[in-house]
Amino acid sequence: MAKRPTPKKRRAKSKGKAQHAVYQDKQLRKLTNRQNSPYAAIAEPKNKAGKALKSITKIKA
Repeated sequence: MAKRPTPKKRRAKSKGKAQHAVYQDKQLRKLTNRQNSPYAAIAEPKNKAGKALKSITKIKA
């Protein structure tokens, strides 16, 4: 007959909440750093008008 696994101790609720709080702090810091980054702004599309003209194949009158 196989041995039973040893019973594990339950994790305290406070420890789980503390872990989640640390995770939230990291996420908040990451997002604020990303917002303040000089690379955060969305790049303007280059030559968008030229590409639109290129895709037109037929002009309806």
